[in-house]
Amino acid sequence: MCRARSVCRRKATRQSSAARLVLVDDVLTSGATVEGCARALLRAGAANVDVLVFTRVADPVRTSI
Repeated sequence: MCRARSVCRRKATRQSSAARLVLVDDVLTSGATVEGCARALLRAGAANVDVLVFTRVADPVRTSI
């Protein structure tokens, strides 16, 4: 997770000023990595960050699947 955030911070400093961005993640578990990356992009000047996730890991306590 820390590595992913540092990668997002480095990339966020390049060309994200006033841009509308889509953050793509293959698996969403807790959402911490996506949240960290989105925050870094917003701090770097992105106007909007949308998230596209292909798979979500359901919490069996909260979800009755």
